[in-house]
Amino acid sequence: VCREFQRGTCSRADADCKFAHPPRVCHVENGRVVACFDSLKGRCARENCKYLHPPPHLKTQLEINGRNNLIQQKTAAAMFAQQMQFMLQNAHMSSLTSFPM
Repeated sequence: VCREFQRGTCSRADADCKFAHPPRVCHVENGRVVACFDSLKGRCARENCKYLHPPPHLKTQLEINGRNNLIQQKTAAAMFAQQMQFMLQNAHMSSLTSFPM
């Protein structure tokens, strides 16, 4: 959320500011506002939605950030699975070699 907008001093229009100018019905917490997922998909039918319906320039940035976040989550999950597999293989190998024959 635009700090200047929160103070009532932002001179930029909603479409010109790189930060959100949420309506009063939107819940703002710690300078952040939640975007309406339905709005991003073009299908919000709520009359007084408590979530931000971002203007096009912010919508594009949210979509990019969302894709990047999804890629990071998938990469982290794959790395975790690989580490677990490695640990299980090592545990199995150490249990085999711990008993002398």
